Amino acid sequence: MHFETTLPNEKQLVKTGTSRRNYTTIYVGLTPELVKKLGNLAKKENKTESEVLRRILDAYFKDIDKKGLPLEPLRKTSPVGLKFLPRTITKKQNAKLRELVEKTGRKISELARDAIESFVE
Repeated sequence: MHFETTLPNEKQLVKTGTSRRNYTTIYVGLTPELVKKLGNLAKKENKTESEVLRRILDAYFKDIDKKGLPLEPLRKTSPVGLKFLPRTITKKQNAKLRELVEKTGRKISELARDAIESFVE
């Protein structure tokens, strides 16, 4: 039996053991209305929904740094009919979201929904 192997093209991206990517994937639960708003905003700006979400999160974090954390009671239930979508954000944004989760007791999806709602309005 003879096996032939070839090396990848120089321009081809090859995954290695150490990731150099600065992004991570999160699953965000959005209402159908917010999914539509995010999609329309992405089409309007000719960008992906992940790129738009990253920009929205940056604006949300700046707003929190200025005004402080919103003092809302912890919600025990989530809205019905959420669509969970995978979106890529930077590792720095992921760390900031997880820090806010620890401080507020809210879920990542809740924070993302809040960010999108405040940005789109």
